[in-house]
Amino acid sequence: MSDKTKTWRILIALVAASGPILQYGLMAYDETLATLPAKTVEFFSYFTILSNALAAIALAAPLIAPESRLALWAEQAGPRAAIATYLAITAVVYHTMLAHTWDPHGLRLAATTLNHTITPAAFLLDLVLRGGQGEARWIAALKSMAFPALFGVWTLAHGALSGFYPYPFMDVPKRGYPAVLVTIVQMGVAFALVCLIFVALLRVRTRRAAAKPAPLSA
Repeated sequence: MSDKTKTWRILIALVAASGPILQYGLMAYDETLATLPAKTVEFFSYFTILSNALAAIALAAPLIAPESRLALWAEQAGPRAAIATYLAITAVVYHTMLAHTWDPHGLRLAATTLNHTITPAAFLLDLVLRGGQGEARWIAALKSMAFPALFGVWTLAHGALSGFYPYPFMDVPKRGYPAVLVTIVQMGVAFALVCLIFVALLRVRTRRAAAKPAPLSA
Protein backbone atom coordinates (compact mmCIF):
# COMPACT_ATOMS: atom_id res chain seq x y z
CA MET A 1 0.00 0.00 0.00
CA SER A 2 1.49 3.33 -1.07
CA ASP A 3 1.73 6.28 1.32
CA LYS A 4 -0.84 8.20 -0.70
CA THR A 5 -3.29 5.29 -0.63
CA LYS A 6 -2.83 4.82 3.10
CA THR A 7 -3.28 8.54 3.76
CA TRP A 8 -6.48 8.56 1.71
CA ARG A 9 -7.87 5.52 3.51
CA ILE A 10 -7.07 6.97 6.94
CA LEU A 11 -8.68 10.26 5.93
CA ILE A 12 -12.00 8.79 4.79
CA ALA A 13 -12.10 6.45 7.81
CA LEU A 14 -11.75 9.49 10.09
CA VAL A 15 -14.39 11.36 8.11
CA ALA A 16 -16.82 8.44 8.33
CA ALA A 17 -16.29 8.15 12.09
CA SER A 18 -16.45 11.87 12.84
CA GLY A 19 -20.05 12.32 11.67
CA PRO A 20 -21.69 9.85 14.09
CA ILE A 21 -19.38 10.89 16.94
CA LEU A 22 -20.21 14.56 16.49
CA GLN A 23 -23.92 13.78 16.15
CA TYR A 24 -23.90 11.74 19.37
CA GLY A 25 -22.14 14.54 21.21
CA LEU A 26 -24.80 16.99 20.09
CA MET A 27 -27.64 14.65 21.07
CA ALA A 28 -26.09 13.83 24.46
CA TYR A 29 -25.25 17.43 25.33
CA ASP A 30 -27.04 18.59 28.49
CA GLU A 31 -28.64 15.17 28.99
CA THR A 32 -28.69 13.66 32.46
CA LEU A 33 -27.90 10.10 33.54
CA ALA A 34 -31.66 9.51 33.60
CA THR A 35 -32.33 10.74 30.07
CA LEU A 36 -29.08 9.75 28.32
CA PRO A 37 -30.08 6.08 27.82
CA ALA A 38 -33.25 7.14 26.00
CA LYS A 39 -31.27 9.57 23.85
CA THR A 40 -28.75 6.83 23.09
CA VAL A 41 -31.54 4.53 21.88
CA GLU A 42 -32.83 7.37 19.70
CA PHE A 43 -29.32 7.92 18.34
CA PHE A 44 -29.03 4.31 17.21
CA SER A 45 -32.54 4.46 15.76
CA TYR A 46 -31.45 6.45 12.70
CA PHE A 47 -30.42 4.53 9.61
CA THR A 48 -28.09 7.42 8.81
CA ILE A 49 -26.10 6.78 11.98
CA LEU A 50 -26.04 3.02 11.50
CA SER A 51 -24.93 3.23 7.85
CA ASN A 52 -22.21 5.79 8.63
CA ALA A 53 -20.99 3.76 11.61
CA LEU A 54 -20.87 0.63 9.47
CA ALA A 55 -18.85 2.50 6.84
CA ALA A 56 -16.44 3.79 9.49
CA ILE A 57 -15.90 0.28 10.88
CA ALA A 58 -15.43 -1.20 7.40
CA LEU A 59 -12.91 1.49 6.48
CA ALA A 60 -10.99 1.39 9.76
CA ALA A 61 -10.78 -2.38 10.29
CA PRO A 62 -8.31 -3.08 7.42
CA LEU A 63 -6.07 -0.29 8.73
CA ILE A 64 -6.17 -1.31 12.40
CA ALA A 65 -6.28 -5.11 12.13
CA PRO A 66 -5.66 -6.06 8.49
CA GLU A 67 -5.60 -9.81 9.18
CA SER A 68 -8.83 -9.92 11.16
CA ARG A 69 -11.98 -11.56 9.83
CA LEU A 70 -13.74 -8.20 9.97
CA ALA A 71 -11.06 -6.57 7.85
CA LEU A 72 -11.09 -9.37 5.30
CA TRP A 73 -14.90 -9.14 5.09
CA ALA A 74 -14.85 -5.35 4.78
CA GLU A 75 -12.50 -5.44 1.80
CA GLN A 76 -14.62 -7.88 -0.21
CA ALA A 77 -16.47 -6.50 -3.23
CA GLY A 78 -19.92 -7.65 -2.07
CA PRO A 79 -19.90 -5.98 1.36
CA ARG A 80 -18.38 -2.81 -0.10
CA ALA A 81 -21.17 -2.67 -2.70
CA ALA A 82 -23.75 -3.13 0.06
CA ILE A 83 -22.29 -0.38 2.25
CA ALA A 84 -22.14 1.93 -0.75
CA THR A 85 -25.83 1.17 -1.28
CA TYR A 86 -26.74 2.08 2.30
CA LEU A 87 -24.83 5.36 2.11
CA ALA A 88 -26.18 6.28 -1.32
CA ILE A 89 -29.78 5.73 -0.23
CA THR A 90 -29.10 7.61 3.01
CA ALA A 91 -27.94 10.60 0.99
CA VAL A 92 -30.76 10.46 -1.56
CA VAL A 93 -33.54 10.05 1.00
CA TYR A 94 -32.21 12.88 3.14
CA HIS A 95 -31.71 15.36 0.31
CA THR A 96 -35.01 14.58 -1.42
CA MET A 97 -37.36 13.94 1.50
CA LEU A 98 -35.95 15.25 4.77
CA ALA A 99 -33.57 18.16 4.24
CA HIS A 100 -36.38 20.68 3.79
CA THR A 101 -37.98 19.75 7.12
CA TRP A 102 -35.35 21.52 9.26
CA ASP A 103 -32.62 24.16 9.09
CA PRO A 104 -29.49 23.12 11.03
CA HIS A 105 -26.68 25.53 11.83
CA GLY A 106 -23.20 25.38 13.30
CA LEU A 107 -22.09 21.97 14.54
CA ARG A 108 -25.44 20.43 13.68
CA LEU A 109 -24.98 21.49 10.07
CA ALA A 110 -21.45 20.05 10.14
CA ALA A 111 -22.67 16.70 11.49
CA THR A 112 -25.54 16.59 9.01
CA THR A 113 -23.24 17.37 6.09
CA LEU A 114 -20.75 14.72 7.16
CA ASN A 115 -23.37 12.01 7.61
CA HIS A 116 -25.54 12.74 4.59
CA THR A 117 -23.15 14.14 2.00
CA ILE A 118 -19.41 13.92 2.64
CA THR A 119 -19.14 10.34 3.92
CA PRO A 120 -21.44 8.87 1.23
CA ALA A 121 -19.52 10.75 -1.48
CA ALA A 122 -16.13 9.72 -0.05
CA PHE A 123 -17.10 6.05 0.23
CA LEU A 124 -18.49 5.97 -3.30
CA LEU A 125 -15.30 7.58 -4.59
CA ASP A 126 -13.26 5.00 -2.69
CA LEU A 127 -15.35 2.25 -4.24
CA VAL A 128 -14.66 3.64 -7.71
CA LEU A 129 -10.94 4.03 -7.05
CA ARG A 130 -10.23 0.78 -5.21
CA GLY A 131 -13.10 -1.53 -6.09
CA GLY A 132 -13.13 -4.57 -3.82
CA GLN A 133 -11.39 -7.88 -3.38
CA GLY A 134 -12.81 -10.89 -5.13
CA GLU A 135 -15.61 -10.96 -7.66
CA ALA A 136 -18.74 -8.94 -7.01
CA ARG A 137 -21.50 -11.55 -7.08
CA TRP A 138 -25.13 -10.82 -7.90
CA ILE A 139 -26.24 -12.52 -4.69
CA ALA A 140 -24.73 -9.54 -2.83
CA ALA A 141 -27.83 -7.54 -3.80
CA LEU A 142 -30.07 -10.01 -2.01
CA LYS A 143 -27.78 -10.12 1.02
CA SER A 144 -27.78 -6.32 1.16
CA MET A 145 -31.46 -6.40 2.16
CA ALA A 146 -30.63 -7.99 5.53
CA PHE A 147 -29.30 -4.80 7.12
CA PRO A 148 -32.30 -2.58 6.27
CA ALA A 149 -34.66 -5.45 7.18
CA LEU A 150 -33.09 -5.66 10.65
CA PHE A 151 -33.35 -1.89 10.90
CA GLY A 152 -37.07 -2.13 10.12
CA VAL A 153 -37.62 -4.76 12.81
CA TRP A 154 -35.59 -2.70 15.31
CA THR A 155 -37.57 0.44 14.49
CA LEU A 156 -40.95 -1.22 14.93
CA ALA A 157 -39.86 -3.00 18.11
CA HIS A 158 -38.48 -0.05 20.02
CA GLY A 159 -41.11 2.26 18.54
CA ALA A 160 -43.87 0.11 20.00
CA LEU A 161 -42.25 0.47 23.43
CA SER A 162 -41.00 4.05 23.33
CA GLY A 163 -43.33 5.71 20.84
CA PHE A 164 -40.29 7.11 19.01
CA TYR A 165 -40.01 6.65 15.25
CA PRO A 166 -36.99 8.20 13.52
CA TYR A 167 -38.59 9.01 10.15
CA PRO A 168 -42.04 10.26 9.10
CA PHE A 169 -42.50 7.39 6.64
CA MET A 170 -42.01 4.92 9.51
CA ASP A 171 -44.32 6.65 11.98
CA VAL A 172 -46.77 3.88 12.90
CA PRO A 173 -49.19 6.04 14.98
CA LYS A 174 -49.70 8.38 12.01
CA ARG A 175 -49.52 5.92 9.10
CA GLY A 176 -50.52 2.58 10.62
CA TYR A 177 -48.70 -0.74 10.48
CA PRO A 178 -49.91 -1.79 6.99
CA ALA A 179 -48.60 1.38 5.33
CA VAL A 180 -45.30 1.27 7.23
CA LEU A 181 -44.78 -2.41 6.40
CA VAL A 182 -45.40 -1.68 2.72
CA THR A 183 -42.82 1.12 2.91
CA ILE A 184 -40.28 -1.22 4.52
CA VAL A 185 -40.79 -3.78 1.74
CA GLN A 186 -40.49 -1.08 -0.93
CA MET A 187 -37.29 0.18 0.64
CA GLY A 188 -35.90 -3.35 0.77
CA VAL A 189 -36.50 -3.72 -2.96
CA ALA A 190 -34.89 -0.32 -3.56
CA PHE A 191 -31.80 -1.39 -1.63
CA ALA A 192 -31.50 -4.56 -3.72
CA LEU A 193 -31.89 -2.67 -7.00
CA VAL A 194 -29.31 -0.04 -6.10
CA CYS A 195 -26.91 -2.73 -4.91
CA LEU A 196 -27.32 -4.49 -8.25
CA ILE A 197 -26.08 -1.33 -9.94
CA PHE A 198 -22.98 -1.19 -7.75
CA VAL A 199 -22.33 -4.90 -8.27
CA ALA A 200 -22.60 -4.42 -12.04
CA LEU A 201 -20.17 -1.49 -11.92
CA LEU A 202 -17.67 -3.51 -9.87
CA ARG A 203 -17.93 -6.44 -12.26
CA VAL A 204 -17.26 -4.15 -15.22
CA ARG A 205 -14.34 -2.60 -13.34
CA THR A 206 -12.86 -6.03 -12.62
CA ARG A 207 -13.21 -7.21 -16.23
CA ARG A 208 -11.63 -4.02 -17.59
CA ALA A 209 -8.71 -4.41 -15.19
CA ALA A 210 -8.25 -8.05 -16.24
CA ALA A 211 -8.37 -7.11 -19.92
CA LYS A 212 -5.50 -4.63 -19.66
CA PRO A 213 -2.39 -5.97 -21.41
CA ALA A 214 0.47 -6.89 -19.12
CA PRO A 215 3.44 -4.50 -19.30
CA LEU A 216 6.31 -5.63 -21.52
CA SER A 217 9.30 -6.90 -19.60
CA ALA A 218 12.73 -5.55 -20.37
